[in-house]
This record gives sequence, C-alpha cells and structure tokens, in this order.
Amino acid sequence: MSTFTRRELLRLSGVSLASGLVLAACGKQAGVVDDEAIAVLGQSQTLKPLAEAEVTDAVLLRTAASLEYNAIETYAAALDLGVLTGDLRKVVEIAKRFSADHSEHADAVNSLAVKLGAKEYRCSNTRISETYIAPALKIIMAEDNPNQAIDIVALAHAIENLAAQTYQGVVALLTDPMLRADAIRIGQQEARHAAMLAQILNPGLKNVGPTSDPQTGKPSIAAVPSTFGSLANIQLSIGEPKPDGSRTTLLLETPSLNSLVYDFVACDA
Repeated sequence: MSTFTRRELLRLSGVSLASGLVLAACGKQAGVVDDEAIAVLGQSQTLKPLAEAEVTDAVLLRTAASLEYNAIETYAAALDLGVLTGDLRKVVEIAKRFSADHSEHADAVNSLAVKLGAKEYRCSNTRISETYIAPALKIIMAEDNPNQAIDIVALAHAIENLAAQTYQGVVALLTDPMLRADAIRIGQQEARHAAMLAQILNPGLKNVGPTSDPQTGKPSIAAVPSTFGSLANIQLSIGEPKPDGSRTTLLLETPSLNSLVYDFVACDA
C-alpha cells in the first residue's frame, strides 16, 4: 500500500494546480474556443436557469387543446388501419364525426387561450402520445392480436374519457368563472362521445350503468360508470388474451405538471 506524507501531498496538489494553469494558458494561446462544456480549474461551470413554469389559465387551456389533437390522431390511426369492418363498420362514420368535433373543440379552446395573450397550440400532447397512445397502438396492431378492431374502439373510448376528465380537472383550476363554463361545455361533449363508444363496446340497456365482469369481478365498460365524474386512472385492456384470459392493461392518467403545455412549449404544426 502506498502512503504519502503531508509534505508530499502538498507538493502533488501544487503540481496539479500548476498543470491546470499551463493547460488553460496553452488552450487560449492555441485559439481553442471555450464552449463552457468543460470546467476550467478554479472556475465553476455556468448553469443556465430553467424556464419558469407557471400554471396559468392559458397553460390549462393549451393543455386541453393538446388533448383534442390526441383524440384527432387516435381516430386518424383507427381509420388508417382499416380494421373497422363488419359489425364495426358503423364506427367509421362515428370516428369521422367525433374527429370533426375535436377539431372544433381545439379551435374553441385555442381562441380562449389567444384572448388571454397566449399562443395557440395545435399539436397533440407529446407525453400522452408517447406514454399511452403509441404503446397501445403497438399492442393493438400485433399480428397475434385477434381483437384489433374492438381494441381500437376501446382505445378511442379511453381517450374520450381522458379528454373529459382533463376538462373536469381544468374547471377546478381555472380562475376565470367564464372560462370554467366554456371548458365544462366542451368536457360534457367528450363525455357523450365516451358514452356512445361504451355502448358499442358493451351494448344493452342493462350496461348503461355500472356493472362488473362475472368472471373477473372487475368493472365493465359502462356509458355512465359512476354517479359523479371520476378523475381516477382509466384502465385500457387490449391485446392478445393470456392463458388465464387476462390481457395487457394500460393505466391512463390526465396531464400532470410534467405534461402541461406551458407558455414556453412550442408547437411546429
């Protein structure tokens, strides 16, 4: 084991300091451009401050607008896949109508944001797309999934519920009472979309209200799943059935602080 005396340690530290000064001087003489990526001995690296992220009414409205584009992209994917045939052929026209509704909602919400001095946001919510929609589409379109058509309807139903819950959550946070009224009017239309799709997934008058799967005991899809609007996780079961009959379950959540569309978030659309 090597040991150093106090005198030797002081001498080594002095050599290191001198070497650092020489290297710094040589770099400047050689015309090396300092990009501040490498800290220089005796100097601390300058850190760029993070952009301020204030949750304002405009931020909440821009976030709601982003969910509208998530819904539009979901319906576009459903139509492009070409799996809505047979008994589900009627969903094609429903998808087109709902997509048009979401486009109108996006225009309305963006106009409210612009009135507050913010920029409109005409892109889907990146985190929602990457965390929920893209993985769901990958599972749905797997070659071994025999339920592609009904699963794409289930995804649309989940996104409609997500949009409705987003507006419900936004209403409680908006500071302007007039904006709350505008937001909840749009939110109730998203809830109606979800109710109609629920009847396609689980038809019949007895399934309008909350029911449970007799085999698993889990809540079944319902047009009116509870007395009051819920902000709980939205469960989406899709993909090839497993040996025990269960399928892959994704949990969708409304936008949180890390997925809000802040003022500094740009849209390239």
